[in-house]
Amino acid sequence: MNRKIRNTLFKFHTWLGLHLSLFFTFMFLTGTLLVAGFELESVGRSGIWTTMAKEERTASFGMTYDGIKEAHPESGIFLIIKRPTPWFVDRAFGRAGWGERMSFWTDPVTGTVVEATRPLGFRDILRALHDTLLTEQRVVFMLICATSAVLLFQIISGLITYRRFWRGFFRWPSGSGGLRSWSGGAHRLTAVWTAPLLILIAVTSLYFLLGSLGIESAQPQPEPPTPRDSALPANFNSALIDQAEARARAALPGFEPSIMFLPGKKTDSLRFSGPVDGYSGFFGSGSVSIDPVTLEVLGAFTPDDIHGYASWKPLMSMLHFGTWGGGFSMALWIVLGLLATGLAFTGALIFAARQAPDRAHRGPLRKIWRGMGWTRWGYLLLLAGILVTAFYRFGPNSHDKTRAFPINEAPLVARLVMEAPLRRGVPLDIEMLIGEPDVQTAAIEINGDMAELLDFTKNGDTAKAYFQLTPSDTENNITARLRKPDDQEKVVKFRLGAPLW
Repeated sequence: MNRKIRNTLFKFHTWLGLHLSLFFTFMFLTGTLLVAGFELESVGRSGIWTTMAKEERTASFGMTYDGIKEAHPESGIFLIIKRPTPWFVDRAFGRAGWGERMSFWTDPVTGTVVEATRPLGFRDILRALHDTLLTEQRVVFMLICATSAVLLFQIISGLITYRRFWRGFFRWPSGSGGLRSWSGGAHRLTAVWTAPLLILIAVTSLYFLLGSLGIESAQPQPEPPTPRDSALPANFNSALIDQAEARARAALPGFEPSIMFLPGKKTDSLRFSGPVDGYSGFFGSGSVSIDPVTLEVLGAFTPDDIHGYASWKPLMSMLHFGTWGGGFSMALWIVLGLLATGLAFTGALIFAARQAPDRAHRGPLRKIWRGMGWTRWGYLLLLAGILVTAFYRFGPNSHDKTRAFPINEAPLVARLVMEAPLRRGVPLDIEMLIGEPDVQTAAIEINGDMAELLDFTKNGDTAKAYFQLTPSDTENNITARLRKPDDQEKVVKFRLGAPLW
């Protein structure tokens, strides 16, 4: 390549590097922390860590379901994962009786609950920050993914302008020439070591961008289940789960279910997912869907049944998140990610070191900041937007509404809506939406004692009742007696359970 083209590439490389250095530093650092996000979040939770070998983890899905229901009978469960990582106990996702999403960590031998945690922790917040700058907006995700094209250009142009870069793997930066010499050497050293990782990150991010644009392949679909009146049939229990798992194993030889999806709607099936003998995990898992009423196999699929764009998703996810080799690959991705963070920062330091001597009174960071020109105001606006979004989403009054449904009636008869989650010692305002027609009055009992009805309003056939709950540490059972004009009374019962925090 002639010198003119090389110099042009170098100018683009340095200009883009200067103005995007802070952005890439931020993305590399948050991405690196995300690799071990669950582990960092769980440092103080000794109960969920384990050294138990895979062969010793004998708890079935049915045992885990029973363990959760015994500890939290009012809970709803929608996903159980066996061995989420070799160093964690089993994990289930569900809802508390008052409707708040949470995780249940269960013993991999007995299935008993060892800890319950709120899912919105450090890792979830960090991922939202990394993916969408906390906005959870698809367009922001697409814009962030699109910067992977810039990253790919930076890698390629940097390697082209660094002549004979393969000789620089062990060329330690020298500080004898001052900041400029050291930052240049450190930038080149970290570049050659992290180039493979950054190429993978750029390519996988472009893949995620295509997915966000709606490029999807047809997935194999199971047959619809038998029609039923509720998401879970009346006889749904651990014995039924164990029978369904046995049917799933028989339907797909070599199938080892590790994930179970419980029906969340009346039209959902009971689905098992996991590795299949003879198929590499890099290209997905097997999947078997079971009718929760008849236990009929509705569909059994191997990774070969997934074609086109979707067939690459498991591999792309493993490469991007560093899970392709278990603990080893995660540790490698963390080390290389930290080096990539240094790569982005040292690139900006090179600019600072090249400033004219009359600016020597300015420190490196000040030189970088001034050198960015108008871009720095964009960073300030971006930071302000993130802070405002963070306050809106995670501030003191940012709780999502939660809902609780009756245990003895259809959800449309009545349901509870709460602006805040159930917490120890914190009075909770509750709105009861009444869908039963012609209800004239309502009487509320909390744990057997009459509660004061703060307000009752009617709107056509529907009504709303308002009352306040002072949480009990043992149980929080609510009974609503809905009275009609002919003195007919409908009794609706809710079971919120005990507050966990």
